[in-house]
Amino acid sequence: MYIPLILRSAGALALTLMAFGLGFPLAATADTPQRLSATVDGKLFESDDDGIMYLMPTKGVLNLIASTKGASAYPPPKTPVDKLSINCSNFDGKPVKFIFAKSGSRSCEISFTQGVSQKPFGEPVAEYRMVDGKNQLEITSVNGKVIEGTFSFEFMNVKTKAKMVITDGKFKAEDRQL
Repeated sequence: MYIPLILRSAGALALTLMAFGLGFPLAATADTPQRLSATVDGKLFESDDDGIMYLMPTKGVLNLIASTKGASAYPPPKTPVDKLSINCSNFDGKPVKFIFAKSGSRSCEISFTQGVSQKPFGEPVAEYRMVDGKNQLEITSVNGKVIEGTFSFEFMNVKTKAKMVITDGKFKAEDRQL
């Protein structure tokens, strides 16, 4: 099938490419500035708008990942980058409080990585997993694709068994999927 490609403007080119499925995907609209902060073993951990990813990939699942403030910049920071990962099931898009004194909860899996390696498949400085303790995640507000909440967790280093505590966690995040 021959289709003549005579275009008189950039708009006509874009329309033609989209008609054939070759157009670039449209970026999700970022209406809400995102933020996340917490105290990690007595030190401030902050993420910025570009370092936060909040997704609800399937109904009932919440994924919130935050990296050290500035980690998404180019060139990347020369200081180590830390990452907090929160994955919870049984989230129905409404305010809810997850409380799990026992680790290995079926509802949420939480991890914290210190010094994420900049090398492919490189080892981080330390990896922590949630342990039994005062662990809670509260979604205090849900407004469309925007959620807000608070959290606190107790962790143990996977290799050394050293304990770590995250307190005073606060966040505001937007699901920016198309």
